[in-house]
Amino acid sequence: MKVQNHAIISSEDTVNKNPELSAADIKSIPKVELHCHLEACLRYETVMEAGHQLGLQMPTTKEEYEREWLLQAPMRNLADALKRFDNIQKIWTDPAVIERMALEACEDARTQGIRVMEFRYSPDFITAGKPGLKFEAVHSAIVRGIEAGRREDFAVGLIGIVQKTLPMPAAAATMKFITANADTFIGLDFADRETMPLTTYRDLVDEARAAGLNITVHAGEEPTAGAPQEIRDAIEILQAERIGHGLHILGDETVVELAREKKIALEICPTSNWLTGSVSATSEHPVRRLIEAGLPVTINSDDPGLFGIDLCHEYMLLHREHGFSLQDFNDCNETAVRQSFLPEEQKQQAWQRAIDQRQKP
Repeated sequence: MKVQNHAIISSEDTVNKNPELSAADIKSIPKVELHCHLEACLRYETVMEAGHQLGLQMPTTKEEYEREWLLQAPMRNLADALKRFDNIQKIWTDPAVIERMALEACEDARTQGIRVMEFRYSPDFITAGKPGLKFEAVHSAIVRGIEAGRREDFAVGLIGIVQKTLPMPAAAATMKFITANADTFIGLDFADRETMPLTTYRDLVDEARAAGLNITVHAGEEPTAGAPQEIRDAIEILQAERIGHGLHILGDETVVELAREKKIALEICPTSNWLTGSVSATSEHPVRRLIEAGLPVTINSDDPGLFGIDLCHEYMLLHREHGFSLQDFNDCNETAVRQSFLPEEQKQQAWQRAIDQRQKP
């Protein structure tokens, strides 16, 4: 079952309303995903098993699980939506379970036709309130799972998250860990809401660059007057090469021009943007206007296990509500594979077609 605006719908319902691309057609499209939080890539069965092993009070039915654990209706704002991560955070405790979930995330991505996959995760989020769980144990487990899931036709990499809500000493410690493990990370993401000026993190950007890491930044997600400035600051202060979400960039043409000139890709997540209150309905998402403005747009699921969706769901949504054609999807994927932080040889092997280097930023 799939989440959609004000009701739960199935793939079959979607196909009946718009037969041009079937569920099988959507699944067969070679895909790239750049914005997916590993912590929210969960299988119901794994969550239930792990929860019981940890001695947690778990739902007794799948319906109860969906009601209590998933975000399937819009919250008042992004901050309220983030509270739903509390349950998920409890599951990420045992290294063996963490390794299993990382592997399962790769397997689930491959079944959707994803060939180039970037997962991101926050060491601070996973270890918060767990004094016995260290960054090193979490990362080692994730890397083992990712390596087990890697295939010749499936390239996968990790992005480390520094939360913009962290005080500077904690942010610096997280950055030190990420750069010390730069051989197993491909990029850095500054995520969460801004609680201090972005200039605070300028030295951390220099560390990331010195370690060879690329940079993406969550910005312009919430529908505020300051959203375009958030994006400008992410580009100019944090040297962002991609923007997580960024859908509210259209409020300032000068920022649009900046992003267009620098070929800054937007990591668009339609269902997420609806559920977090960034748009009133998925049908009202500005994705078409972003493309028409000449901005590089990529399609992503964000937190699939939290929302009860997958990337194929997002494609079907865009096909039905925004008239996306096969060519539109191919264009977005060509943009995404160019903008992926993975090494070129890994992308090329998995993508199995020429990547237009002329269009790179």
